[in-house]
Amino acid sequence: MSTYKLKYLLLAFCLVLLCSEMNSQSRNVIGKNVSPKTAISKEEKTSFSTKRLAFSITRNARTDSEKIRDIYNWIVYNISYDIELMQSEKLQKQIYTSEGNIIRNVLKRKMAICGGFALLFKSLCLDVGLQAEAVNGFTKDYSERIKERKVPNHTWNVVKVNGQWRLLDITWAIGHGKEDAPDNFWYFTSPKEFIYSHYPEDVKWTLIENPISFSDFQKNQ
Repeated sequence: MSTYKLKYLLLAFCLVLLCSEMNSQSRNVIGKNVSPKTAISKEEKTSFSTKRLAFSITRNARTDSEKIRDIYNWIVYNISYDIELMQSEKLQKQIYTSEGNIIRNVLKRKMAICGGFALLFKSLCLDVGLQAEAVNGFTKDYSERIKERKVPNHTWNVVKVNGQWRLLDITWAIGHGKEDAPDNFWYFTSPKEFIYSHYPEDVKWTLIENPISFSDFQKNQ
């Protein structure tokens, strides 16, 4: 059994209550039973800006790697998981109307669900000249099984550093971490380990030359 699998199974017992909620978040990607491709149109995007915050966070960074790490650290230590939002369809409909509104509410509430974490990270990175994307996809629960899903249930990030795309999942870093520290396994995770629990809607974001199929991902226990 790989080190990752062992770590994954051990975490299951102590985090199952919170993270079962976090991984059953089909509506947390963008909205309940709404495709993330169509839920936020270009017309809905607002002029809300995170540039001032981004430059404040990265003011002492000298390299792209340092900027990314500073942004990641700021989010994991300042934004907590929003259980109220995860459980409230009404609140989700109020907040998940545009990328700008999602980010605005994350900063106002100091809490987020997966889409909020990913969009905030992406926005802060873009503000300081970094290439980053929010990736919608599918994740397994703590029994390592994935229910039959047609709509992605999770959102994470990719960011480009030194010409190479890297994977990170801020939601899982917080959910798998301790009260005073994130689980940094989910920061720049190896694609070959990330694919064990995450499968992107767009297969290119596996960052693997010949990735397994989604059906194999579902079957692979």
